[in-house]
Amino acid sequence: MLLKTHHTFLLFRYFLCFIGVVVIGSDLPAQLVTQGGIAPLNLVQNFLVGGGVQVSNVSISGSPQAYGYFTAYNTTFAIQEGIIMTTGTISGANGPQGPNSGPNAEGVGVDNNYPGSALLDNAFNFTEPTFNAITLQFNFVPQGDSVVFKYIFGSDEYKEYVGSAFNDIFGFFISGPNPAGGTYNNQNIARLPNGTLVSINNVNHLSNSAYYQDNPPNGSSPLQPYFQYDGLTRVLTARASVIPCSTYTIRLAIADVADGIYDSGVFLEAKSFSSAGLDIQYTLINSPKKDSLFEGCGQAQIVIKTTAKQATDRVLQLSLMGSAVNGIDYQNLPTSVTIPAGQDSVVLLTSALVDGQAEGLENLIIEVNDPNLCPNTPRPSIEIPIVSVDPIELTAMNDTSFECNNQLVILQAQAEGGVAPLSLTWNPGGLVGSPVPTLVGQTTNYVVEARDACQNVARDTVRIQVPDAAPVELTFVNDTAVCPGDAVLLSVTAGGGIGNLVLSWSNGAPDSVYQQWVYPQETTVYSVTVTDSCGNTSGASALVRVRDPQADFTYAYADNRKLTFEGVGSDDIVDWYWDFGDGGVDSVQSPTHTYRDSGFYEVSLIVSNSFGCTDTIVKTIYAYPDFGFYIPNTFTPNSDGINDIFDGKGQGFKAYEMYIFNRWGQELYSSVHYGRGWSGLDQGERYPIGVYAYRFVLTLPNGRTKEFLGHVNLLR
Repeated sequence: MLLKTHHTFLLFRYFLCFIGVVVIGSDLPAQLVTQGGIAPLNLVQNFLVGGGVQVSNVSISGSPQAYGYFTAYNTTFAIQEGIIMTTGTISGANGPQGPNSGPNAEGVGVDNNYPGSALLDNAFNFTEPTFNAITLQFNFVPQGDSVVFKYIFGSDEYKEYVGSAFNDIFGFFISGPNPAGGTYNNQNIARLPNGTLVSINNVNHLSNSAYYQDNPPNGSSPLQPYFQYDGLTRVLTARASVIPCSTYTIRLAIADVADGIYDSGVFLEAKSFSSAGLDIQYTLINSPKKDSLFEGCGQAQIVIKTTAKQATDRVLQLSLMGSAVNGIDYQNLPTSVTIPAGQDSVVLLTSALVDGQAEGLENLIIEVNDPNLCPNTPRPSIEIPIVSVDPIELTAMNDTSFECNNQLVILQAQAEGGVAPLSLTWNPGGLVGSPVPTLVGQTTNYVVEARDACQNVARDTVRIQVPDAAPVELTFVNDTAVCPGDAVLLSVTAGGGIGNLVLSWSNGAPDSVYQQWVYPQETTVYSVTVTDSCGNTSGASALVRVRDPQADFTYAYADNRKLTFEGVGSDDIVDWYWDFGDGGVDSVQSPTHTYRDSGFYEVSLIVSNSFGCTDTIVKTIYAYPDFGFYIPNTFTPNSDGINDIFDGKGQGFKAYEMYIFNRWGQELYSSVHYGRGWSGLDQGERYPIGVYAYRFVLTLPNGRTKEFLGHVNLLR
């Protein structure tokens, strides 16, 4: 036996609780919705059987959680509603096991611990046993010579267990007289058009793949969001030839094979179990419920239909029964109708009338009588419940007055009667519900409207009264520009509102101050807010831009005492004033100045912008003396304190370099420190008496250099 691998996973779970008959609209969110707990007779009569068939003796064997009703509106599933039968559970509410536990995941299922099916065991002659069988069985009498219904089979056995012993099986077995002779004895009519029995091993991605659609876990299948099963068939049709008015038995069965996990399911299309003949169906239009007609709300569209178009007019008699009275409780209906020649149906319309009586639940039963119908079988009929609608009673809260405007009010109202659900809307404002908060700034009459599912309306009015006061008004200074530290008067004028007005300043000034002087050193936004006794506020702000120029300059030497200056700084400077420290001044941005004497001078620059704001910077410069340099030709490093150091002497330069070489050009000494000189020693050892070469490089203030080369005599 093959072993299956179980996987732990998490799926989103959906569960829908129903009471009574399921009501599903096409505008609901796309999903597969299931409902259990429906009696077998109701399941077959209300959801499976269409026209031309009378059913009886309905029964189901198997787990109650494994069968029920489903809808798949707005999904990619080809059958929108009908009956579902599974080998596990129809719902994913208790975990990711049901067919509707999308998105799909791998390795899920429910073992119901129910027995298998001898019918399926015998039909397929499998060596492995069956488990968790569900069998729906009923008798039916067809009006025509064939019976058909549509279905889809799906399974979590796909695709990994195709061709294995884990081959969950199902079948539709008919018993009764065979028009070709003899009888059907549990004849399986779940077959492809080519006669092949439908099963996992016969319809899959490899065999008869035209009838198969894949739905792998985490794949891109359009079924992925709605269905747990890993693969499903296309819509298939089960069909059998029958003898009109004869009694047949059909058994719809499905079971697990070899083990009780990895579920499978069969989806039977609603109203598709039909036969040729006469049928009556109804659809409710604009009704809040699918199965009930409400007084003054919606219409019932009644369709009486034959299998084929009529060669001549066909007159049918209608019996109008039930507790509702024709023409009083519902719009008048005829007691006979004619299907014209060349047509296959006739349509009647009726609606429930408002009679002002509290009658509770009534019903309209319409039965079609035709001598051509099978004898001793119930006539085709429908039953339409008619619900009495009580008037909507709406009570809104009492009128209310407040001492302040801009008041938070909780609007409340209660509504009863009508057709649920009721909605409440408040205007002005379009507020929905109760209680609902709203801010009331002026006296307002709120009209609350209660509207039910049938568009019946009731209204009430609430008056919310608040003081009629002028809005809080505030006048503040305009934006301005000043120099750093200049005085600015901030002035406020306020009025309107309710009660006392209180100011709040962004710079922390007292709330009683309506005027204040400020002296900003940098650009500042000043804000003020005025609040009345009811919390109504108004605010304003002013930008005080501080125009603060920034002065700076650079300088360079054209000669020892001739300098060029360059004024730099902020972009808003319009005036330049130079004081060169020797009595000289200038007013251009880039002046040139020559000093008469050498020495240190303090140069100051004062700048101003278009607002008259100024800034000053002072720098000390040095004016160099005229250039001069003397180099001796002999020195005597004998430590007598006289002429012991060889060095050049001079002025008018800003950098100094000295190099000493022996007769072979080897560098013996170097220095960049003016006044240090050469001692004629090498780490305390005397250099010998002789002639040595020197090189002096002097850098002038303007960056040019002067070089001196020569010889010096070292004597002792």
